[in-house]
Amino acid sequence: MHTAHASREEYLAQQVLTAAPQKLQLLLIEAAIRHCLRARDDYRAGEYLAGGEPILRAQEIVTELLSSARQDPESALGKQVAALYAFLFRTLVEAHLKHDVRKLDDALRILNEERETWRLVCEQIGSTRQDSRGVPAPLGGGFSFEA
Repeated sequence: MHTAHASREEYLAQQVLTAAPQKLQLLLIEAAIRHCLRARDDYRAGEYLAGGEPILRAQEIVTELLSSARQDPESALGKQVAALYAFLFRTLVEAHLKHDVRKLDDALRILNEERETWRLVCEQIGSTRQDSRGVPAPLGGGFSFEA
């Protein structure tokens, strides 16, 4: 018998296995948003210890985004995106250290803009990797987007 959580994990795993790089970027950003929202809810409720875990997860995701943005160090766009993700990471660290809901809101504004950008990219160029026959192709690997 499957629980709702297990079904969601299976669905996300299937999305990741067949996703194009731009869709993976979008999935990472959406996961960071979910973690920031959870942390913000915890902080608003005075649950500072509980809010730390989702912020750390969001920081891990932003670190991954930053790492991928730095893959082309000569690209002007890559440098700008890397600077944005570095700023986002510092904002999350500050939010964590100071239990600052406003800093989380700042991070969420940036992440929501990024989500919209990548959603449009996915709409324009597609979001599923395909093999030479046009069949969704698995990527492999095992990254979890859940807490």
